[in-house]
Amino acid sequence: MKKPAEGAFPEGMAVGLPRTLYYFTYPGLWEEFFRGLGLMPVPAEPATQQKVERAGLLSESEHCLPMKMFDAHVAELVDRVGTIFVPRVLSTLKGHISCPKLGALPDSARALPGLQDKVLCAEINEDKTPLPLMLESLGMRLGRNRTRVRNAVSRAMEAMDREHFRLSAPSATEGRRMLLLAHPYNLYDPFFSGPVVRKLQALRVSVAMVPFERKALPPDPIKWDACSQMHHALRRLEARSVGGVIQISSFNCGCDSIVGEFHREVLREKKIPFLTLILDEHSSPAGLETRLEAFVDSCGW
Repeated sequence: MKKPAEGAFPEGMAVGLPRTLYYFTYPGLWEEFFRGLGLMPVPAEPATQQKVERAGLLSESEHCLPMKMFDAHVAELVDRVGTIFVPRVLSTLKGHISCPKLGALPDSARALPGLQDKVLCAEINEDKTPLPLMLESLGMRLGRNRTRVRNAVSRAMEAMDREHFRLSAPSATEGRRMLLLAHPYNLYDPFFSGPVVRKLQALRVSVAMVPFERKALPPDPIKWDACSQMHHALRRLEARSVGGVIQISSFNCGCDSIVGEFHREVLREKKIPFLTLILDEHSSPAGLETRLEAFVDSCGW
């Protein structure tokens, strides 16, 4: 099915949302926004081991796991929807840049079979244009009147704030506490962070997730957006508030390979134990559980 020209998206048209990368950077936003414009948001099915295996076959071998999952989600959606929303993500935070691979997402999507005419693109560059203004511009391009677009943007921003608050709330387990650190697409995806959370809870350890607050940050040598947010969260962290920090990172993540040492230095000064878990399509659940058990034991509760 060929996508209608911009400005002519009919009411009820299905818009596909790959359930990775920018989907988790702005949790709850996209469904509410497109629904407010009279379109039908269709998120890809949640990640499974079968989808991870398919991603490894579909995608470039040098990509990190979230990029591979992006290709698998897009391939799943191509025959289910009229268009797939794939923004060009250049910056999600004022004064910062995103991973360079995120800037090529629309081009990467169009290179997949059947996607040449089905990619709806918008540029996310919050270093220059605030997110609400970008959303307003996109809504107007899709042929909706300004009042309707602004209402959709307002509801979408409120939905995202509620979802951020829910995701950053600590688990109900009392006593010992760990902070999980990761990019939003690893942290908020239950397939990747869920096994870590469940294992820690089984060990009677409370879990909190690093918050990604939508506000300006003080000057920092780290210019990658999510990395800088994580680094500032660690700098504000009080040693008595957590027993340790666990970072979930993707194999081949260039940003984490550099910034991880900044995180380690901050936590060493605070005398907070730090563990990095590297994920790829070959990660073993048994190996992950063993490392978490050893880390919790070594923290010397």
